[in-house]
Amino acid sequence: MNNFYNYVIQQFPPDWGFGNRMLFYNNLRQISAKRKYNWCSVSWDGYRHFDGDLLGKVRESKHLPMLSTISVLDPCLGEYFFQWRTIPTREIFKLKEPIQISEKTSAIHFRGTDFFGWNPSAVLNSEYYMNSVKEIEEEVEKFILFTDDENLPSYQKVKSYFDSNKINYSVGQNTNNRSNYIGDFKLMSECDYIISSPSTYCICAGFIGKEKKIIHSETWLNNRKNTGDKFWVDLYNGGNNDYKLWRMI
Repeated sequence: MNNFYNYVIQQFPPDWGFGNRMLFYNNLRQISAKRKYNWCSVSWDGYRHFDGDLLGKVRESKHLPMLSTISVLDPCLGEYFFQWRTIPTREIFKLKEPIQISEKTSAIHFRGTDFFGWNPSAVLNSEYYMNSVKEIEEEVEKFILFTDDENLPSYQKVKSYFDSNKINYSVGQNTNNRSNYIGDFKLMSECDYIISSPSTYCICAGFIGKEKKIIHSETWLNNRKNTGDKFWVDLYNGGNNDYKLWRMI
């Protein structure tokens, strides 16, 4: 291993949420492992929720100027998730005090709020969620609903369906408080199924913890595939052992 070359994250964009920070950090670890380089990172909001050393240490070369030993990793997200994969994400991210839940539990993640401004197509419709629920409801003993927007029609429709049909479900404790995210994240990471949204928060919960059966919207996947969005193209083409589709609905 080259002990004198180092990949570094010097800063995280201040407006990035937990999922984006995890993806960026994962890219650091993957490209460093792929090229057999050292790595280090500034501290980031959320790293303390995981076991192990997530910050690393840069080693200075005795033979080269310091500037020649550093490569600053620019902000990047899902575009490199599959391309740079070298070590399992479940080896990098091991949650402290994981939450134990019963088997045959499915998470359902709904995202509204800022998604309306970012990309309205990412706010998935009721049909996707209802069809996904009906696809697995005979296999699932409990559903857990997670959202940052309790007024979403899709969320209300699924909740009403569960109430009307006396289906066992609960609602994430931190539903409308994005600054208090870790409890819901831990719950999602241990579910057997995820009816997912395009949220990086939900995607990251999918590639750590328990290996899951992951459902995504076929309409959304086709939309992103047609625009050449690399993460979704790679996922559509099979993904990898860390994150792959079980169903498109």
